[in-house]
Amino acid sequence: MGKGSGNKKNEVYSRIKQLILTYRIKPGMKLEHQFLKEEIDVSTTPIREALNRLLEEGYIFQIKNRGYFVCDLSAKELEDLYQVRKALEIFAIKETFRRQIKISQAFISSIRKIITLYIKYAREEPYRDRLTLDRKFHVQLASLCGIPLLVDMLDNVFEKLNYKRKVIELYPQRGEAAGIEHDEMLRFLIDGKDEQLVQIMENHIGLGRERLFEILKAREFA
Repeated sequence: MGKGSGNKKNEVYSRIKQLILTYRIKPGMKLEHQFLKEEIDVSTTPIREALNRLLEEGYIFQIKNRGYFVCDLSAKELEDLYQVRKALEIFAIKETFRRQIKISQAFISSIRKIITLYIKYAREEPYRDRLTLDRKFHVQLASLCGIPLLVDMLDNVFEKLNYKRKVIELYPQRGEAAGIEHDEMLRFLIDGKDEQLVQIMENHIGLGRERLFEILKAREFA
């Protein structure tokens, strides 16, 4: 019974989290218990437990006597996320080379498919959501280092960054240039050029950060 109860709690937590991540419930909005009960078809107790978990993770905040509300990320939090992302990805690259990880053809093929699809969308469907592909590319690249905890941390960072990117209405992404940079990263990885890979990764992350903050600043003063 305990296991089933645990699975139910996780399911409720996941479903409420998806309502937040997919903007069914937008930043600043209150999480109404009645709406959640009807949407998920569960009692109040697992909802309360899920909300406490999301509160601990920083997806929502609580106002005394008023309830729970969906968070928006501050500029400081975004900056912190980009710094953590950069540290994790660069460390993963260095560990991959230090451990002399052999890169399989299956891995190369999988990464190339992601890059090809990303560039295709950038050229032919510029408003299509490419954030999922971007996240997949970077997380898979980091996974080569063989440190599951690092990969989980990076995936969580991307989840929060992509949430903010979507909050500002899928801002005009860097398009084909970002896809070409992905392709260059793969080439440096295959050729064993660790310094070049580190450099392009740092530049890539920096350009993405600058673009996002430019959009936020422009909207702030619009």
